Amino acid sequence: LRSALASGELAGQEYYRQLLRLVYRLLFLFVTESRDLLLDPAAPRRARDLYKHHYSATRLQTLAGTTRGNRHRDLYESLKLVMTALGGSGAAPLGLLGLGGYLWSDAALGLLGTAALSNAALLAAVRSLSYIVDKDGRRPVDYKNLGSEELGGVYEQLLELHPEINPTAPLAADRFTLGISAGNERKTSGSHYTPDSLVQVCLDTALEPLLAERLAGKKGPDAETALLALKICDTAVGSGHFLIGAAHRLAKRLAAVRTGDSEPSPDAYRTALRDCIRNCLYGVDLNPMAAELCRVNLWLESMEPGKPLSFLDHHIKIGNSLLGATPALLAAGITDAAFDPIEGDDKQFCSRFKKANKKEREDAKNKQTSLFAAPIKLGNLTSVYAALSALPDDSLDQVAAKARQYESLVSSSDYKSGRLLADAWCAAFVWKKTPEFDFPITEEVFRAIETNPHSLAPWMLDEIQRLAKQYKFFHWHLEFPDVFTGVAAQATANEQMGWSGGFDCILGNPVWETLQMNEQEYFAQRAPEIASAPNAAARKKLIADLPKNRPELNREWADAFRESEGTRQLIRESGRYPLTAVGKINTFAIFSELNRDVLSPTGRAGFIVPAGIATDDATKAFFDDLVTKSSLAAVYHFENEDRLFADVHHSFRFVIVGLGSAKSADLLFFARQTSALADKSHRFTLSPDDFRLLNPNTRTGPTFRSVADAELNKYIYRRTGVLWDETKHDGNPWGLSFMQGLFNMASDSRLF
Repeated sequence: LRSALASGELAGQEYYRQLLRLVYRLLFLFVTESRDLLLDPAAPRRARDLYKHHYSATRLQTLAGTTRGNRHRDLYESLKLVMTALGGSGAAPLGLLGLGGYLWSDAALGLLGTAALSNAALLAAVRSLSYIVDKDGRRPVDYKNLGSEELGGVYEQLLELHPEINPTAPLAADRFTLGISAGNERKTSGSHYTPDSLVQVCLDTALEPLLAERLAGKKGPDAETALLALKICDTAVGSGHFLIGAAHRLAKRLAAVRTGDSEPSPDAYRTALRDCIRNCLYGVDLNPMAAELCRVNLWLESMEPGKPLSFLDHHIKIGNSLLGATPALLAAGITDAAFDPIEGDDKQFCSRFKKANKKEREDAKNKQTSLFAAPIKLGNLTSVYAALSALPDDSLDQVAAKARQYESLVSSSDYKSGRLLADAWCAAFVWKKTPEFDFPITEEVFRAIETNPHSLAPWMLDEIQRLAKQYKFFHWHLEFPDVFTGVAAQATANEQMGWSGGFDCILGNPVWETLQMNEQEYFAQRAPEIASAPNAAARKKLIADLPKNRPELNREWADAFRESEGTRQLIRESGRYPLTAVGKINTFAIFSELNRDVLSPTGRAGFIVPAGIATDDATKAFFDDLVTKSSLAAVYHFENEDRLFADVHHSFRFVIVGLGSAKSADLLFFARQTSALADKSHRFTLSPDDFRLLNPNTRTGPTFRSVADAELNKYIYRRTGVLWDETKHDGNPWGLSFMQGLFNMASDSRLF
């Protein structure tokens, strides 16, 4: 390992991920052993006892609590034997069955799978994972009753860490360390772990009404079919907390339907939970380790003794949920806005090709070629994907067959051609547009790819694939073709997206982060002297000196800045988010529009975002559209004074937004605990007409504290001319205008 790190054969970040997977494996063993789920129930008692007393992770935990260990390496070797068995066909003498899944594959650990580790080092790690030390002393972690909320907390804290590699350090303890800085991955990803109380409110808001609708009048097999047909998604899945909460509610109903008992047996419930998790849950995350932990959490919840891990790769995916093409955008082709310059582009070059692209579009339209025709040719991808999801995975052979079929599907010409076309469309917006880089993707090039993807020049194919990997483009209709159907049809239910279908339920707490490069966060690890500069002007001067003082860091900064600008360009100019890609873009607003876009016309959503979604000027068009189309079901507004989000400032305000067909919206403002939802005197309803009456100009949500306040204001507004309604009257009778302050502490800091 030391030589691999020193030579660069093993990157520090990849080493960190391998270590995380080893931690995930240990957590998995701790939980499944404590719940008596790991061993083959049909194994003889002798095999089970042999595993328990000589190979189990529980034995390691006991040893870690009583001894410091030594320099011998036998404990890690026995642990590797167990891990190899779980990743393969099992080990009958130990009562182990193979589990399958990437977590237990050789590739997951890389060099760690062949490395050696002293007993002392392994026991120290196990001790840290197994015991809590506080003012009351040391006590063991109760893994038997460890829930998804606690495992989500593990994810939250792991994201705060970043690896620091010094392979030449004389002491082993100094060669690899984990530090925390302002630029840690959790902070830069805008991730905030959600307490269970808020998850349950989201489930009450979205899932419960959906279940009532879908199960109305159904019993027996019809009710079972209706439950297992539901498609529930978290568009920024994290550790899977929301999905697990939904799975438990689904499983309770499914087990009751199957058994006819209101309180089904634990075995019936566990089988139902496994079926719900493998059939109904979907998720996406930008962070690969988050997606992996989500799968681990789902596996832990759905473990049945004697069965392997369910195949989840086709439902829990890695990618940038916000960056992708839709069938409607592909049909419209390459817009001229794709040639607006970003960091590193040549403005004259961009201008020339913007004109060329415009002419190509006009020529195609005049010749009545395929411009604006549906370019999606997915063959039978939808039916094949649906058949894949229906395959059983109750044995290792079945799981392997499912994995092979999925690999065959994503390697098929239909899928690869569709993916290439969508990637090329996105790549056009972030393509490096300079004279040295030959030519970009214009309308003519794009249509040539559509007509014959095999005619694409190898260098251009390589660049499209490189950009797709860098930005993690994610095309929903291609990633989940069993959810988004009818993309090739002339008439689709969602004309703006160009598809039919969608998820039945959207849940989650998406990322809250401004899409703007933060210099302090970026340089916190790489150049602390820049991050800690006294003001913005001093920081910019140090950055300007990088080409001379640290050219390599300057190149890395320029690449990162361009990627940030490219992301903003694609979101703002692509037309994908017409209602929220305005002003200083924040991802919470974009995720809100995304959640609505991927929701089926009869679906429901419940998600957590900052309160600005209902009150800010930048999001008023989106909020007004929800109200106007009667798709706003609820807004529950919270102040963080009681630290519902422990790591967020106490004055921060956020809301739970409920989407779904509704004649009026259920509203609550200024709550501090979820228990406030039980106080009916503070919850009020507003119809679309009420919103227009109270806020005709801002088109945002009025924030009343009680039913009485809401009713009194509606009474006054109906009877008096309180506001000048700009939608009905022209002009500005008061002559008001607005401007920014004369001085800005950031850009004008030199004047202070």
